[in-house]
Parts: sequence; C-alpha cells; structure tokens
Amino acid sequence: MVCRGVVLLSLALGALGVCAVVPSYSATVPLLFNTSAFYRAPKAPKLPEGRGNPIPSCCPAASGPVSTASLGDDAAAGCGVTSLKAGATTGHWAYWYDGLQPAMVVNSGDVVDIETPTFVAAQAWELMGQGDPGMEDIYHWDENGPRVAFRGPTGTTGGHWMNGPVYVCGAEPGDVLQVDILDLIPRPNPGANNRSVGVTTAFSIGWWARVGYITPGYKTDRNAAVVYEAIKDADGRPQYWEPLYTYDNNDPRVNVTTPGCVPQSGPVPGTTMAGSAEWNNSDYKFGGVYIPCNGTGQVHIVPEEVKDYSIAGTYRLPVNMHIGNMGLAPAVGAPVITAPPMRTGGNLDDKRIGIGATMYYPVEVMGALLSMGDCHGHQGDGESAATGIEVSLNGRFKITLHKAVSLPKHVSVLNYPLLENANEWIIHGYAYKDWIREIPNPQVNVSMYPPYGGVDLNRAMSVIYNQTREFLMVNYNVTEDLAVNILSHIDFGITQIVDYNVGLHAMIPKWMFNTTGWKDEPYYQAKWQAQSAWSFARIVEANMFGAWSSQDTA
Repeated sequence: MVCRGVVLLSLALGALGVCAVVPSYSATVPLLFNTSAFYRAPKAPKLPEGRGNPIPSCCPAASGPVSTASLGDDAAAGCGVTSLKAGATTGHWAYWYDGLQPAMVVNSGDVVDIETPTFVAAQAWELMGQGDPGMEDIYHWDENGPRVAFRGPTGTTGGHWMNGPVYVCGAEPGDVLQVDILDLIPRPNPGANNRSVGVTTAFSIGWWARVGYITPGYKTDRNAAVVYEAIKDADGRPQYWEPLYTYDNNDPRVNVTTPGCVPQSGPVPGTTMAGSAEWNNSDYKFGGVYIPCNGTGQVHIVPEEVKDYSIAGTYRLPVNMHIGNMGLAPAVGAPVITAPPMRTGGNLDDKRIGIGATMYYPVEVMGALLSMGDCHGHQGDGESAATGIEVSLNGRFKITLHKAVSLPKHVSVLNYPLLENANEWIIHGYAYKDWIREIPNPQVNVSMYPPYGGVDLNRAMSVIYNQTREFLMVNYNVTEDLAVNILSHIDFGITQIVDYNVGLHAMIPKWMFNTTGWKDEPYYQAKWQAQSAWSFARIVEANMFGAWSSQDTA
C-alpha cells in the first residue's frame, strides 16, 4: 500500500526488518550521495565546519582536573565538557567507516555527554520514541523517504544506531584511546511522562533458533518481544526493570507493508576496498520476514489485541546499564557492519561495560573516530535470545589519549579491547580476532555464516587464552610457565553467542598481584571488616572459582 505522512522506521535486526531505503536517484548519482563530503576516501578527516550541533575546533588541552559529576549536574562550560545529542545528523546507522565526517571533536582529557538512541524504538514507539524530538528526528519518514537513508555497509541492512564518530585531536594509528564511563541513565521520554522503556527480542540469530522450541506448534520463525519499564525512585534513578507486555513481531496483525520500488544497486562512492563496497536494495526475506526494497520492512504498529499483558509485573530484572557497542573505526577503507565485535572494539555486548568501567581501544585511524550505541538496561552473559533490554541511554564519558611513544604497560601491546574496573582486568576475545581482515569481502560475508567459523567457541577460546597469557606476561612480568599456571585460577566466560563472531572474556582479579595490600582492595575491603581471617579466606577461595554463596558472607 502507499504510505502517507510520517512513517516510523523500524530499527530491529533480522526478523524485525533489517532494511533501509536508498531513495530514488538520477541516472548518474543516487540522491543519497548528494552530499559529497559524506563519503570520501579514508584519510585524515578534515575538521568539520558543522554537522547538526555546533562542533568545536580543537582547542587547548584542558588544564587542571575535569568534572566527573553525575550526569545531569551542571558542568563547567568550555572545552572540557561537550555534548552530542540524539538526532539524524549526529550518528550513523549500522556501519563502521573511516571516511565519515566527525559529529564531535574533543581533546584528550575532555568529558563528554553522549546520548545513545536505541535501534529498536519502533517496537514500542508510543513509549520509546514518540514525543522525544531526538528519536523522532532519527526515525522520521515521510513521502520524500527516510531522514536517515543509508543503513548498514551496503546501504540497506543492519541494526545499530551509532552516535558519533567523535574525533579525538592528536590520535594516530598505534595510539590507545581510553574511555571512562562516568555515568549512564535511561533516557526519559517526555512524550510518555518521562518513562524509560526498553525491549528484549528473541529473533533468528538467537541460540534458540539453532536448538528449536520445546512447545508444540512453535516454529523457529517466531519473533517474541518483551517490553520492559525501568521502575525509578523519587530522584528518577532506576531501581529495577519490570515487564509490561509481550507480543510476537511475526504476528500478521503487527506487520505493515511499505511502498514497493524498483530494485537498484551500485558502488559506494569514495571507498577503497576494490569489489566489495557495493550497495543494493533488492527484495529479500530475512528471518521469515519479507522485506521490500526501498521499504522499512516492518513498521511496528502493535494493536492492543496482540499485546499480552498477563506477564506484567510477574518478575523483576536488576538494573545493569551498559554500552553494548562502543569502539573505534577500523582502517579498512569501506563500510562494514557493526554486528560482529572487532579488533578496535564494537559490539562486545559485555554487561560489565557500565558505570565505573574503563575501556582501552587500539587506534587505527587519524582522530580515532569513537562511536557508541546498542545500549542495554540489563543482559546476562551470552545474550542468548539475541538482545538484552535494548534501551536508549544518556551517558557521560571521559576521553584520554595514550600516545604510542609512551604507552602504559597494561596497553603496551594492546590489539583488542581491554576493560578495567576497580577489581579486575577483563580481556576480550572472539572466534575471529580481526574478522574484517581475516574474512574475504567483509561487507558481504559475516563470520557466523558458513563456511566461516564465527560460532566456533573452541576457536574463540584459543584467541582469548593467548591474549590473556600475553597480558599476564607483559603486565605482571611473569614467565610463560607461570602464566599458564595462573590461567587455571581465573574465570573465563561467554560474553555473547549471537553477534556473528562469538565472544569470550577472561577476568583477572587485581588482588592476585597485590601481595601486601590485598585485603585493602575494593573487592574485599567491605567483606574484611565483617569477617574473621578464616571466613575471609573462604571468600577468597570461593570467588576464585566463581562460587560465592550466602554462607560465605557475614
């Protein structure tokens, strides 16, 4: 049918309608590429004159301490604090590309406020997007097409909305970028009485699609969504998540077809990866859902009769806000999808990348080009359904640049994303350590699909094992024999099994090497005050093997 007025662009992956529109174009150049500055050969980005919000030029580095106040507090004006709002001109949709114009320019030491819109707001639009000016700007669609037309590395597929990139003055290949997460809050929607709502969806990249359902009559083309609300205290801080309702995205009453078109294709201008930088918008079927060319795939207008409210308030999930996808642009010269994690970060989906976490990323391009999105209100290790509680977050971050000539020991040989918090070092590894360079034609091939082994946990274990062994040897000056022995006493875990390039993590407790002040480590300090020496030793033993129980606490 022909759509009139404003239509909401679905932002879900897979069976939720991974599609974007390449608008009609002239005989020579697609309308999409009218702005010549948008796509260009990968080189040192020219400092932008403006792209949405005013962007500062590189200004003198901050002198003295910068603010680390909680998000929402008044911050000192000047170069030390900048803000990147949600909007159609302040981000990019489901692709990394080192030729993008920066959305913000900062210096090392700056504190920045960055809004991170979710890519699934159209699944509960009246709660997650409608009435929020930034979200409405991103999702806007009218008779002239979508406001954000190019989506995914080929222009038509992909999920994550990524705010950025942030250009860090002075960053060069070989450097390391440090990002401290100072605060995260669920984005309140003024159009829904400032409620904060998210959604978890089980679609076709989830593990359930491989093992099948046990309920008679259920098929693997199901696409169940659960809508959650953050229950807040009087100060607006979330206390827990509670389900509101559930529905099946594949219910025919939910699906709204979008305008048809003539399939088109062509090269992406300004890219350098010969033969791989192509876009197309042909009809296709993904996860059992028909996605028409030049269409949104699915506009999630969910009738009340489809919603199942029987689950409302029947359980709670703890608040665990974190950034699912944060990293730096890879130096590959062409757009690549944001779904698989990579050498420079990206879609780690590690639930520990939250408030108090520090991330370190190896820099491959001038300016580093930091972007972030795919935020979660809660997620367990594995993310087995396919998503966490996908939610929009507003965050505050401190950005610090470490130059290659003077790298701290713990990042001196860094070639993967490293997480640090008060208690641990957390190493990340995947089946493909650097999938963009290891797999031919990375714009088209994603490492989960045959013949590539992106779902091979054995392969991922070999990568994470080698990286963790090297970290112990370099950071703590231990021999390889000793490092191998120590590896039997730290925890390895599955980070995610759904992002095309399965990920594992290893957690090294800092107290292991603090032989004189170990009892003063933050992890144990509170426990020590209430324990005898004997019971404290039990806690150490239990936690070494992940076996904490109520019997081990005072």
